[in-house]
Amino acid sequence: MVESVDKAEKERKEWGKKGEKEKSKLKIGVILRGRQREKDIQLMGEHFEVKSFMIPSNVPELIENPAEYLPLDEDFFNVDMIVSYAGHPDINLELIKQAAMHGVGLLIFSGGSKAGSFIQLKREGEKHGVKVIWEEICCATPQLEDEKYSEFFKYFGTPEFEVKVENGKIVEAEVKRTAFCGATRFVAEKIKGLSIEEAPTKAGYFTQIFPCYASRGIEGGIHRAARVHKRAVEKAISKAVEKEERGGNKKLKETREIKKLN
Repeated sequence: MVESVDKAEKERKEWGKKGEKEKSKLKIGVILRGRQREKDIQLMGEHFEVKSFMIPSNVPELIENPAEYLPLDEDFFNVDMIVSYAGHPDINLELIKQAAMHGVGLLIFSGGSKAGSFIQLKREGEKHGVKVIWEEICCATPQLEDEKYSEFFKYFGTPEFEVKVENGKIVEAEVKRTAFCGATRFVAEKIKGLSIEEAPTKAGYFTQIFPCYASRGIEGGIHRAARVHKRAVEKAISKAVEKEERGGNKKLKETREIKKLN
């Protein structure tokens, strides 16, 4: 049965409400462009203190004074890292300068080329002593080998599942690490009850109807997002099946030992 996008959106809203936990001391700033990524803030807010600032959806293609579009409130920059969905090269370059001035050590730019040139943003980051991560889709964000930010990447970034398999079907699915948008949680709920042969492909499909914010088209990031989740489910199934086989072999060995004793 084909899932409707409307139904997916309704279910998506529930994932941000789950699991109130004790929050980390790590503070995160998020730059939004319109209201599209507000659910990301809800998810991050489960673990961290999050401050957000929204720039207008419609901004000029070229901006002479991008500082005018960034927060004037000093409190916003009282964070350890910033995730930017600004999707504008001029604003993001200025954001690096502002972050450096306030001692922010890490900036994550989502949106690929819309966010700006990776080389240019990275060079600007190096110039100002700010670590820069640039990625087209949030579910492919690489982990940064830095103890200061390790807790963030424990919860967010490239998807990771843990599943339990019985009789060739997934009976439990737990999210160990989710994409910023929460698609991973949505996928985990949807693959329960599916066969281990069917689940990976369906995981890719459910990622795309979440809905995914990645670019469309033949070469669009939405297909990469699907592949990322598909591979994550395949990996989890492989581990689960191996664990189940080890358990089965152990039981078989114990049965043989009992028969010997009798």
